[in-house]
Amino acid sequence: MIWPQYKFISGDRAKSMYPTEYIFDKAERILRTGGIVIAPTETFYAIVADPFQEAAVRRIFSIKSRKKDKPLPLIAVDVAVVKGIIQPEQRLAHRMMDRFWPGSLTMVMEPSRSFSELLTGSGGKIGVRVPPWCPARMLAARVSGLVTATSANLSGDPDPAEVSVISSAVREGVDLVLDLGPTPGGRPSTVVEVLDGTIRILRQGAIPETALMEFVEQHGRR
Repeated sequence: MIWPQYKFISGDRAKSMYPTEYIFDKAERILRTGGIVIAPTETFYAIVADPFQEAAVRRIFSIKSRKKDKPLPLIAVDVAVVKGIIQPEQRLAHRMMDRFWPGSLTMVMEPSRSFSELLTGSGGKIGVRVPPWCPARMLAARVSGLVTATSANLSGDPDPAEVSVISSAVREGVDLVLDLGPTPGGRPSTVVEVLDGTIRILRQGAIPETALMEFVEQHGRR
């Protein structure tokens, strides 16, 4: 999708302009200093933060009224970043990355480094995807290679495809909103847990279960 223009919203100020590096420079500065940004993904608007900024991650839970036992998913800039943070022996996960990414598939996997429990939950696994190119992925490229990717809504509300439908409580709780018009919408990312040679579907979504299971049957235990 081409993002033709955006609105930069900060506090009570709002102005429309054509895309330049300026707005992404500003978003990067906010993220690097522990701030939070709303930005489009390949499906809906998301709340984006540096996952290694613990205070920012905690703010997201507060803004969304989200339960602490629901860990936040991540977006990565590329496959190389993900392969650098998960256990290398997860061969099926590596094969699925090569087949389905970039794409709307979130994989829950064993990490090789420490992450906040707000990102892993009690199971200790991390959920991440490399989506098609989108502003949230662009921001991941500018920080640690990873950003949070939870929908910009109050917990339980519909996923927002436009800034105008995002709750005012959510908009006012973040430091910057990138309004680039409607996102593609559709179904959210499919979420799967990668196990030993197989997968468990945690959420149906954009990638059909049939396509995933066919791939696992062919490549799962080799």
